[in-house]
Amino acid sequence: MDASKIYLRDILGLGLIILSVMTVLGTLFSILAALNYISHEEAMAATYIKEAIPLMLCILPAFFLGKYINKPAWVIATDDFRLNSAKNQ
Repeated sequence: MDASKIYLRDILGLGLIILSVMTVLGTLFSILAALNYISHEEAMAATYIKEAIPLMLCILPAFFLGKYINKPAWVIATDDFRLNSAKNQ
């Protein structure tokens, strides 16, 4: 594994973090929608649900991206590359 693949894995990891944060925001909007619906404010609940649905759909790419970057071969190759580069310095 060369350095470009390690940087690619790091960038994909940042994308995973961003998608996870968006999923958490979707969960918070869903909770706010439920609270507004309970307090009989249907217009606000509908607004929060419209905001929550696209954000909750970010969980699917986050799941698959997490599975992709945590393949055992990638993890072992990354550790070996970093170990070899530390030995060379």
